[in-house]
Amino acid sequence: MAGRRKGGSPFKTLLEGIVTAFLIGIMLVILAVTPAWDAIVDATGIGHHVDVSSLFRKDPVRPDGSEMILKPGQSGGQTDSTTTQPNRQPDDTTTQPDSQATAGHDYWQAGLDATNAITTAKARQGGYDRERQFGGWAPNGCGSATTRDTILERDMTDVKKNAKCQVVSGTLADPYTGRTIHFTRGPKTSAAVQIDHVVALQDAWASGARDWTQEKRIEYANSPDVLLASDGPANMAKGNGLDFNGTSRWLTQKTGAPDVWMPDNTAYRCDYMAKRAQIKAQWGLTMTAREKQQTVSVLASCVAGN
Repeated sequence: MAGRRKGGSPFKTLLEGIVTAFLIGIMLVILAVTPAWDAIVDATGIGHHVDVSSLFRKDPVRPDGSEMILKPGQSGGQTDSTTTQPNRQPDDTTTQPDSQATAGHDYWQAGLDATNAITTAKARQGGYDRERQFGGWAPNGCGSATTRDTILERDMTDVKKNAKCQVVSGTLADPYTGRTIHFTRGPKTSAAVQIDHVVALQDAWASGARDWTQEKRIEYANSPDVLLASDGPANMAKGNGLDFNGTSRWLTQKTGAPDVWMPDNTAYRCDYMAKRAQIKAQWGLTMTAREKQQTVSVLASCVAGN
């Protein structure tokens, strides 16, 4: 009897090739979304950093107002069962669009001048972990109060606190929307007012904070100069506040800075951009080339009165 031919059939060989290619593809995808890929890019200069901000967007807040981390696959408006969305009653806010006083020409000029000290560099956002690298709100030394309570007391009027030094109510003239928000602490209401890092923690990480000590990152996360009480939904919509990949994410806002999130309240936009620039200069953080060009353009327009 003649012996059988060695080797598999052509179909089997093709199938094995397809399976092998598929497995290699999966391994490359896994590598690309881990810090190892960013290390390879930084070392060789080959390839591009992967923006995983769509997986970890702006940290939502727990019912008590403290921030929590989104799980992979969740969006800013999709949180787990332990998180409640801001409960805004019809009489809780008053719309006052574009009516707030601004910091003015000198403040905008200071922001523009600050850009001279800011280095341009590619964003290195890989490996960001908010809880592990920046921690939560730090105690402020009064009872059970934290940095959040410090900023609420600073930015609101008619503030009342409980026996634990925690802010339980107040009125916020929200800079991001122009609304007046009547804040009440509670499981369903605390998230109506959130504390925003004007230069978001992920932005700070990608522009230099990754090289800081843990102590300095915690100091940054709790620095009053970096923080601002704001409308909860507006803060959530902001996310990390910067388009790391330069794809003009906020082009529809028509602000002249399509890579930088800007508040809906047009009266506060010049103040916001100036504050962003001063924070980055003060903390030695970098800007992407597009981010810096857009920041300079917007602030120059503010100073010129346009």
